[in-house]
Amino acid sequence: MSDVPDLVALRRELHAHPELSLVEHGTADRIDGWLRSLGLKPRRVATTGVTAMVRGKKRGKRTILARADMDALPVHEATDLAFRSTNDGVMHACGHDCHIASLVDVSRRLAADPPERGNVKLLFQPGEEGANGMGLCIDAGILERPTVDAAVGIHVWANEKAGRIGLVRGPCMAAIDDFVVRIVGRGGHGAYPHDSVDPVVIAGHVLTALQTIVSRNVDPLETAVVTVGSIQAGTAFNVIPPDATLKGTVRTFSERVRKLVARRFKRLVTDVCKAFGAKAEIDYRFFLPATVNDVEMTDLAWSVAEDVIGKRNVVEAKPSMASEDMSLALQAVPGVFAFVGGNDGTPRTSYPHHHPQFDVNEVCLEVGAAFTERFVRRYLAEYA
Repeated sequence: MSDVPDLVALRRELHAHPELSLVEHGTADRIDGWLRSLGLKPRRVATTGVTAMVRGKKRGKRTILARADMDALPVHEATDLAFRSTNDGVMHACGHDCHIASLVDVSRRLAADPPERGNVKLLFQPGEEGANGMGLCIDAGILERPTVDAAVGIHVWANEKAGRIGLVRGPCMAAIDDFVVRIVGRGGHGAYPHDSVDPVVIAGHVLTALQTIVSRNVDPLETAVVTVGSIQAGTAFNVIPPDATLKGTVRTFSERVRKLVARRFKRLVTDVCKAFGAKAEIDYRFFLPATVNDVEMTDLAWSVAEDVIGKRNVVEAKPSMASEDMSLALQAVPGVFAFVGGNDGTPRTSYPHHHPQFDVNEVCLEVGAAFTERFVRRYLAEYA
């Protein structure tokens, strides 16, 4: 007998003990202990990640990766849950506690009854929230020894009804890039602006010009977002500062549009600053690609989901402009990333991801676990 708690208890224990990206040591220890009690042989990957293998009853030629992310967010929890965060200022405000719990339950099911053939590589991945945890795991060889042929992951989704699964054929989550622009002008007295090159005024023009990339450079039938989330300049009301800094993010689905936006961004910022007599220092970083579901794998997922929850509960989801480092795995191998509904229509489950009152209807745990288990079995039965 294993000492792994039931599915709901798993989620609640994890929710009460959240940890930030790449320091998920306690979470990793819990997962390690649960997997060992199932008779599996977990090992660490990318320091705080955990991976284990379930080998089929017969040797097969295929291996599928089943992934759950582990990290929480720097958010002060504002729920009244009995199992609310005990780590002040850290919260599972995006459902990663649900993802871990579901994959631990998948591990339990597979350990008790392995697939007929092929392998399932379980990955409890650290650092999804902006820390490129999947990239670290790939660098550490997670897609090798044995070679991974396909991948599956889930995300509890606040925009989808509990009991449903949403799927997207093709790009389902956006690429994410970020930027820092330092506008270098010439500071001076606020009463004598003609003796200065005011970076604050120039920042306003840069901000306005950047909005024309989406409205006038990107095909209206394509999708892009350019957001400046921070403008910092000056410390006094009567001083023109020497510089101003803008920080922001860019989201796209198409690689062609992604490169177009980057090109226009650099040209606009450079030329606007030059026109005002200032200099632009631009740090534009390509971070994560779009999360793209393989069409064949999505068709398989659709069939599996219908078997698990019925045809009327499987829906075509809207692509999201949020991003995911699962994109790196799906860039390397065919696979699918599914949205598992967590919203039951009550105020409690209707807060958006990353909100201090985020919560889900826990029916999503069983739906996510059953879908993932059935998907890996079907994939190996048909391909291994």
